[in-house]
Amino acid sequence: MSNIVEEINMALLNKKLDKMIDLFEKTMAILERRKTPKKEEETSTNWSIENYKNCLLVKFSYNVVFKDYIKELGGRWMVAKKAWMFPKSNKSFIEKVQTKFPDWKLTQIEQSEEQPEEEVDVDF
Repeated sequence: MSNIVEEINMALLNKKLDKMIDLFEKTMAILERRKTPKKEEETSTNWSIENYKNCLLVKFSYNVVFKDYIKELGGRWMVAKKAWMFPKSNKSFIEKVQTKFPDWKLTQIEQSEEQPEEEVDVDF
């Protein structure tokens, strides 16, 4: 009698295990389809500086190393403008960036359409 119970329990266990393996395989297939290729970083590109109120906005193509360096120099991310912000008094960062990234071309400094008399909090 105990052999029959053991066989039934083993069959039930095998059935549950088969379902778990099937579910795992389906989940892995879904995850594999969802994978998107990582965005390739630009090795050289343009970056721009825009005058905005009492600060300068730096914009550039996606590059982690460049972003980390801008942040290291004291830039603050400005979500609304999708740019890094520096006080106008800190123009020394431009030369430092040009030295570290000589292949990146600085486009002209553009005047923003915003009213220049309004100020932005640029306390760093």
